[in-house]
Amino acid sequence: MPRLPPSLFWQARQALSPLAAPLLRVCRDLPSTANELRWMREHIAVTPSLIPPKLRLWQFAERRARGEPLQYVLGTQPFGDLEIKCRPGVLIPRPETEAYTIELGRILLSSHTNNPKTKLITILDLCTGTGCIALQLFRQLQASATLLRVQGIDISPHAVSLARTNLSHNLNLNNLLVPRPPTEEANQSQTIRFTQADIFSPSFLTTQQQQQQQQQQQNQDQVDLDLLVSNPPYISQPGFARDTARSVRNHEPRLALVPELRGGSDDATQFNKGVLPEDIFYARLLDIAKTLRPKRVLLEVASMEQGSRVVDMLTQDDDTAKLYPHVEIWRDCPHAEFQRQTIGDREIRIRGSGEGRSVYLCRADM
Repeated sequence: MPRLPPSLFWQARQALSPLAAPLLRVCRDLPSTANELRWMREHIAVTPSLIPPKLRLWQFAERRARGEPLQYVLGTQPFGDLEIKCRPGVLIPRPETEAYTIELGRILLSSHTNNPKTKLITILDLCTGTGCIALQLFRQLQASATLLRVQGIDISPHAVSLARTNLSHNLNLNNLLVPRPPTEEANQSQTIRFTQADIFSPSFLTTQQQQQQQQQQQNQDQVDLDLLVSNPPYISQPGFARDTARSVRNHEPRLALVPELRGGSDDATQFNKGVLPEDIFYARLLDIAKTLRPKRVLLEVASMEQGSRVVDMLTQDDDTAKLYPHVEIWRDCPHAEFQRQTIGDREIRIRGSGEGRSVYLCRADM
């Protein structure tokens, strides 16, 4: 990282604030420093506190100058239509995740509108973290879907607690409509819940299949999972040390970023044979998709290279490859035009602009 000239610190003090100089060390340029100071002041203006505003601003600036992420300092991060609370120990939502989540909501809403016979929409969000993906999808769909089931799952009890807090927080802000409970008069209900579970546990798939069977009995019809979505840990150990920002390494949870290779027959080791350590979650997630057969799957990845490896994993299993003939890799901004590319023996679509960010799978009957 190049050193900043002393004149830039003098300029920050003169043009912005005496607090701007320490912030400049982490923001690296004057526009970013000015933005962060503005966001701090705006946050202080709308959040009551017994601490005087000037002292509070100084405290925020000191924490940020030590490298603590701004989202932890302010305690929130905008995400789509929502305000997501952020706490140390739980991964901060990224703009790239927000972009594909909104696109997924648009696809599901369009599919639901074009198929009026399909009343129930079911979504499973694995490695849910703050709950941002599940909550934003619920937000986009709840005005149109009379029957809506969204479940977020995470291994971390801290993440599950925060996701539940974010549900309550956005209900209080009126960012979400109050979910409709089941009624005897009309088959109309909307539920969103967050639970703790280990997706590598042998009992995980059994539990999910039992829940699907219960939903089928309640609806007296075949119930297919509409979407399986996941932002799993996907950074290699060398990549974590080499490529991530210092604030990420020092403050965000390693558990949510780097897959852990654990011993024992009931965890990741039974799924990672021949798979790179940073890709072990994708092997398990594709196994889950093969069993639960969701109509659509979206898996966040770190890069186009990793996305290509996930597509390779898919093509190596004949049953899963036949189940999902439509494969796309979405870039950071998935709304732009697409191009075609061959990976292995399969032609796929590359959508949008930016870095490769997610792999999208769709069943043949969709």
